[in-house]
Amino acid sequence: MRAKIDACFGSCPLDVWLAVQCGATASCELPEKLAQMQLRLLRSTVEQAMRGAFYATRLQGRVSEFTRLEDLTRLPFTTAEDLRNWGDFLCVSQGDVQRMVTLHTSGTTGQPKRLAFTDADLARTRDFFAVGMSQLVRAGQRLAVLLPGAERPDGVADLLRQALVSAGVEVVAPPAQVHMSSQPGESLVQWIEQAEAHCLVAAPAQLACLLGWFFSAGPKKIAGVLSSAEPLDVALGQSLRQVWQCEVLDHYGLTETAYGGAVECAAHNGFHVRELDVLIEIVDISGHKVLPVGEAGEVVITTLQREAMPLVRYRTGDVARLLPGPCDCGSPLLRLGPVLGRIERPAGASPRIVCPSKGRGWQIPDLSDLH
Repeated sequence: MRAKIDACFGSCPLDVWLAVQCGATASCELPEKLAQMQLRLLRSTVEQAMRGAFYATRLQGRVSEFTRLEDLTRLPFTTAEDLRNWGDFLCVSQGDVQRMVTLHTSGTTGQPKRLAFTDADLARTRDFFAVGMSQLVRAGQRLAVLLPGAERPDGVADLLRQALVSAGVEVVAPPAQVHMSSQPGESLVQWIEQAEAHCLVAAPAQLACLLGWFFSAGPKKIAGVLSSAEPLDVALGQSLRQVWQCEVLDHYGLTETAYGGAVECAAHNGFHVRELDVLIEIVDISGHKVLPVGEAGEVVITTLQREAMPLVRYRTGDVARLLPGPCDCGSPLLRLGPVLGRIERPAGASPRIVCPSKGRGWQIPDLSDLH
């Protein structure tokens, strides 16, 4: 059965994963079957969210209004500021929380956000990781996760390890002292040469630094790279593919989406979204209206199938647009375009779009000097 389904879809493995879950047996059926299941999951998400104090009052009596996905736009937004009182969002007992994450933001309040996940929440992310990474690694290969802090229990490296062990992929990560070194770039290069990984998961600033060291050829055995944590500069991605002669895919995700969110396919034509876990809307930065496909605005997410802390219409602060299908890979589904910036909302002033500087602590080379 799975082989028959595979033959009916394009080259992106995410479509097959979604099709199996929603009962689509052909690519042309996928958008409608997916929308039907999303509506069922949205209703159950709202019911689950109302177990917490925050949504219990906000969403009371609203479930019966849902007859189509577009009805979601009637609900109020959730903001990062709201998450300061994280306990009001908790919909399970604290004993059922498997992972708790505290995020210190640089926004207008600077107040930390806390997010809770059950094992079932993390299991959905592991499934997404396994499908997405199947584009880059296979049995018998080694994946190195370079993101600082990723090695924590149920962190990104640990989840990737749990996701890929059954596929025969070994997942490794550098010890904490590598990131804490006074020369983190040099220490990381030494560790990578010893690890002989076939694939890297790294932030763009790390990749830019590594390109400065491996400027004529990639690390030994390298065949694939997943860029994550920050937007990947187009020129950097192209330089990595050209110099290292390997596939480079970009990933979009937030801690609020349980790390995984959306990933590129080999066509490099936008992010394919894990649409049975995350609904995406694009709204104008003032938040007054939902924008049509193709127009840029704030990315607003609603999580599906989340147990611990469902989020309904959460304003991410990221600016992007939805891309019309089909993708060059054959997928008929909408995709998320690249992140174009962040929205700042200074007190007493109008919102503005900025491109914050990231990657501090890493020396990023001038790419024009590498050729």
